[in-house]
Amino acid sequence: MNPFFIIVFLLYTLINVYIFYKVWRILPKSQAVKITYIAIYFFVFSSFIIAMLGRNVLPLSLQKFLYFPGTSWLGFMMYLLLFFAITDLVYFLCRIAIGISYKVTEIFRKIQVFTGYFLVICLAIYGYYQFKHPQIAEQQIRIHKEAGSYKSLKVVGISDLHLGVNIDKNSLKQYVELINAQKPDLILIAGDIVDNNALPLEKEKMWEEFEQLQAPLGVYLCLGNHEYLSGIQPSMDFLKKTKLHILIDDFELVDNSLYIIGRDDKQGNPQRKDLKNLRDGIDSTLPLILLDHEPFHLEEAEANGIDLQFSGHTHNGQMWPGNLIASKIYELGYGYKQKGATHYYVSSGLGLWGPQFRIGTQSEIVIFDIQFN
Repeated sequence: MNPFFIIVFLLYTLINVYIFYKVWRILPKSQAVKITYIAIYFFVFSSFIIAMLGRNVLPLSLQKFLYFPGTSWLGFMMYLLLFFAITDLVYFLCRIAIGISYKVTEIFRKIQVFTGYFLVICLAIYGYYQFKHPQIAEQQIRIHKEAGSYKSLKVVGISDLHLGVNIDKNSLKQYVELINAQKPDLILIAGDIVDNNALPLEKEKMWEEFEQLQAPLGVYLCLGNHEYLSGIQPSMDFLKKTKLHILIDDFELVDNSLYIIGRDDKQGNPQRKDLKNLRDGIDSTLPLILLDHEPFHLEEAEANGIDLQFSGHTHNGQMWPGNLIASKIYELGYGYKQKGATHYYVSSGLGLWGPQFRIGTQSEIVIFDIQFN
């Protein structure tokens, strides 16, 4: 087994032991209560692990039964750990400074547990609402080139759908309706259509929903790292059923007016084509739009005359303080930036991985109002 996963599992187990013990020591002495608590805790602890290990063999209904509580617990666990660690530190400092009686300690432990779970449940409800109600982010772009007869285009950009067990066909149908309601001329998808494996997409025939997307100039996509993590062949088998324009280190001239360039994913294919070589054969007097899932090395787009790069991958950290971390890892972890004549937009994503919570971030679709001259 991969040593990395062993370390992650051990860390996950240690955190859960810490949280488990917090509740255990305030439970009444009833055996029935304690056995029930052990059963419930073991279920939420193991659900995600079982769902992931069995994602290629378990029935889809069982995966859904396990995956939602399992991934939700990941979010609960993170915030419970944060809350308990901070309050334990405060309690420890108070105990050193003023001394605390046993009776006060018992009261503190109960208040700590009930307050922690109450706050985290409230955060989860808020985060789920944020996830289920994507915002529409609008971005004005001016490209100083002519684009055939087009003076302007309305382009919808989405990324990180992460379709699978959690985000199913019904969710995709809602996304498609939201996208079509914007009446775009062109749709761009910046990777990670598939979440953990393509099997749920195949079983639910999700390609049928992609066929409902409406854009006169088409729908173009590049691959993300999750297409590779899910198995690149099953992912490609599904994507080819959608009849979408899949650009893997390739480009397409759209209506003789602009180019869409799609890079392969950096993690999935470290030997992907250099952007300079990828541009061979392209008329750079026309607008160049680049799809690149991971927003690394932004300077490459500027150096190669790209007019607009659209990326995803970061989820804007998905849940606080992840957004703060993303802003430190990436030159542009979320939102819009311009460098020279090149415009960049990194989307927080329409879907997400793991817990269905958006805390300090927002699911979104992006509308680019692109003006040409």
